[in-house]
Amino acid sequence: MKSCLLTIALTVSATTLLFADESTVPSPADSDSTNSVPSPAGATPVKSAVNAATGERWLFVCCGLPGDDEHRERLTAACRKLAENAADVLGVNGDHIRLLAGDVQMQQELNAIVPDVGVCTRKSVQAGLTELCEQVAQQDSCWVVLLGHAHLYGTRSQFNVLDADFDQNDFGNWAKPLKCREQVFLITLPVSGFWTKPLRMPSRVVITATEADLEYTGTEMPYALTDVLSGDSDHASLDDVDGDGVLSLLDLYLATNLEIHGRFTALERLQTEHASLDDNGDGRGSEVQLPYLPVKQEEPADADAEEAADAEVEDAKPPEVSLPEPVSNQNLDGFRSRQILLKRKAE
Repeated sequence: MKSCLLTIALTVSATTLLFADESTVPSPADSDSTNSVPSPAGATPVKSAVNAATGERWLFVCCGLPGDDEHRERLTAACRKLAENAADVLGVNGDHIRLLAGDVQMQQELNAIVPDVGVCTRKSVQAGLTELCEQVAQQDSCWVVLLGHAHLYGTRSQFNVLDADFDQNDFGNWAKPLKCREQVFLITLPVSGFWTKPLRMPSRVVITATEADLEYTGTEMPYALTDVLSGDSDHASLDDVDGDGVLSLLDLYLATNLEIHGRFTALERLQTEHASLDDNGDGRGSEVQLPYLPVKQEEPADADAEEAADAEVEDAKPPEVSLPEPVSNQNLDGFRSRQILLKRKAE
């Protein structure tokens, strides 16, 4: 009997020690060496450092064929702004920038800013991604930006580059070996919604400029994005848009969409592009910007009502914007993007 009791006691003691040890094992989030920044009540805290303690951030920019002089000028300016603000906002050192220009003329202009600029072709993009997969460490971060034109061929969104085009499936396969902890893909092309599913991964944020098969025209996103980064935007600035107390990739995404919305509104044009963000790895993008966009006012039914409405607008105070709660559910799109922090550009 004493032997049985002793065995039971030892078993209970060992079990208690086992569970006590397990309770002290940190979760992956706890093991990060960065500190947490307090968030509004009910929101999940985000990290306070742009990069992990030992990680570096890389930037790979691929610009397709400009098509004409106007687009060459605009796309060159967009690439220049990306490169010039990579260090101050994105936290990318100059030697970690890889840039492929749309043609030789763009290459010559951009070589003054970024050394060893290449020309964007099917082979150079594949080689660039292969090189990144070999160079970028597990603890690093990698941002990939695609700018230019694309066209739809069946269900294939073809990125227009010098020589042979390539589509979302080609690109997804080339990017598959990339295994770093933080991955951001900004596909600012027309018909770019098709790129979300081939690029999906649990550790990856995929941002596209348009819906999959409904929006074919040239996009404003590359220009709005780079203007927001550089401080040249007219309708939105890079700030804490979601109100969680830090500046993150989600804020950049929201500010870019506010800028796009403002540009279409100023031109009194129907918006022909609706961006989406997928950062939970399910391959389905969400328009997380919708709660942050201005509410469209109903138009008056007649001239008298319009005159009265104009008078009310002149006398009225600006409406208070009610922000939604910051995304705190890790299963929802927008949560991972809140954890990817940016730097505030020095005035």
